[in-house]
Amino acid sequence: MSLRAASIFILGATLAAAQCPQVHVFGARETTAPPGYGTAGVVTNEVLAAYSGSTSEAINYPACGGQASCGSVSYASSVVQGVAAAASQVNAFNSKCPNTVLVLGGQIFDDAYCGGGDTNEGLTSTAIPISAAALKKIAAAIFMGDPRHIPGLSYNVGTCQASGFAPRPTGFQCPYAANIQSYCDAADPYCCNGSDANTHQGYGTEYGTVATNFVKTK
Repeated sequence: MSLRAASIFILGATLAAAQCPQVHVFGARETTAPPGYGTAGVVTNEVLAAYSGSTSEAINYPACGGQASCGSVSYASSVVQGVAAAASQVNAFNSKCPNTVLVLGGQIFDDAYCGGGDTNEGLTSTAIPISAAALKKIAAAIFMGDPRHIPGLSYNVGTCQASGFAPRPTGFQCPYAANIQSYCDAADPYCCNGSDANTHQGYGTEYGTVATNFVKTK
């Protein structure tokens, strides 16, 4: 590489770094929610407001449970695609902006951030798909209405004392537990064993500020 070419490369890298935000938020909508951030949007917007110049992006995946409205993609296929998309987007952003602090929001990040696999849904690998470099920059992860919920985890918040419909195995521990809060109330039929589907859509309103305050502590 010539001196001129090297100078142009360094200048380009410097300009790219200068365009990187201090904080970047990833939001993943819940199953059946329309494209965008879903319930994670409340926390996403509050974090953006709290940190000037921060940016965000939504995870692009089906978020479907077999309904015709989302292409009849099965829940299992949606999970597999969602975990892959979440890891891919986080890794790509970290490669571009390696010094930016990352915040994760959405239940799909349980598998993407904690690993462990889920053979019932086709996640055969137990490895964490997010890169080691990106993992070091993740400050906080917020799960709301996570179907992988099991009682007794240190990061659980809410009234649920039962398991979701796709629970983690007994004794599971996420290696990044200190960075997580997972919100689940007893009335939720997806992360718990309740019968009020509206509860599943209400975590942003009920716990949004609490979740944002947790992010600020990290």
